[in-house]
Amino acid sequence: MITENKREKDLIELYYANLGQSYFLDAIKNYCNRQGFGIGSIWCLFANELQPWEEGYFGETGVAYFYEHPAVEKNEVLVVDYDDFFYYLQKASKDFIERNPSRENEIFQYLEKIKEILKLV
Repeated sequence: MITENKREKDLIELYYANLGQSYFLDAIKNYCNRQGFGIGSIWCLFANELQPWEEGYFGETGVAYFYEHPAVEKNEVLVVDYDDFFYYLQKASKDFIERNPSRENEIFQYLEKIKEILKLV
């Protein structure tokens, strides 16, 4: 079971709130290809998107969320492992489905694909 860290939870909720209902599908489609997504001063990247010599490199696995002013008071980077990433994605997906029930099957298909490519049990 994942234990939610308050700051982590707040930042990731801010990320999904920033996407809103309009960009959630674009984001989840990108995740299926291990590609991050963002709007304005808030975005995320998968580890495979950066090389060790590139600024912001954070390792070989995980997802980094980047927050820049004015979205936050001070620029911040949050790195989570794939389990935590998927946990928060499932929560955001549930919220999206509640507002868009006709997209439920589509979202579940995306989640299964993401679970497979991230090699989550």
